[in-house]
Amino acid sequence: MTALPSSPPAILLDAGNTVVFLDHQAVADVLVARGHAVEAKTLAARQREATDRYATLLREGGDHEDGWRLMVGSLVALAGVPADDVDGSVTALREEHDRFNLWRRVPEEVRKALQRFRSAGLPVAIVSNSEGHLDRLFDRTELTDMFDVVVDSAIEGVRKPDPELFRRALTRLELEPRGCIYAGDIPDVDVVGARAAGLSPVLVDALDQHLDYTDAPRFRSIAELADALGLNG
Repeated sequence: MTALPSSPPAILLDAGNTVVFLDHQAVADVLVARGHAVEAKTLAARQREATDRYATLLREGGDHEDGWRLMVGSLVALAGVPADDVDGSVTALREEHDRFNLWRRVPEEVRKALQRFRSAGLPVAIVSNSEGHLDRLFDRTELTDMFDVVVDSAIEGVRKPDPELFRRALTRLELEPRGCIYAGDIPDVDVVGARAAGLSPVLVDALDQHLDYTDAPRFRSIAELADALGLNG
């Protein structure tokens, strides 16, 4: 396993499942409004399996939009939505996602970790496969001031694992990749892409999907990453 740089010039982060997380209650509210008795805790329990399907599609060359619909469709089906309303439920959830990104939950430890990076004087960037609305999401979740650069695949026209997306963030930070850390949640997208761009990749495994992973340092949260870097809380 590659060692974690002790004094990185910058921290680059994925968005979903690294900084912002699925709001299970928001998903449940949409499904309940459609007549389905689905609880947030059920959705939380099935998210890992649904996310695995998303990661597999991306690994096989699928795009983010198809992956999004596959993941959400799998999640609602696994949570008990009847097959004849899975597509309708996905459409309703996409409308809510477009209104206010469903990955809008920010754990307090994540907010504190971002503050720790900032307090240490580290530039922080987001590099994400997303739908072009991250700036709006970060405004609404009061995270905008935490980031120096936000690189959104839908705006850039290129998506991870293509190293070009990471390079654009580095260019805007006016930094070389050597020693910079990138943290994301999908090995074949985040670790592979970041390494190809010359960054030091870290896997954030909040859902415990990769317990035996050894190809890069693994943490359950960016708070654990901040701890490993010795940043004050």
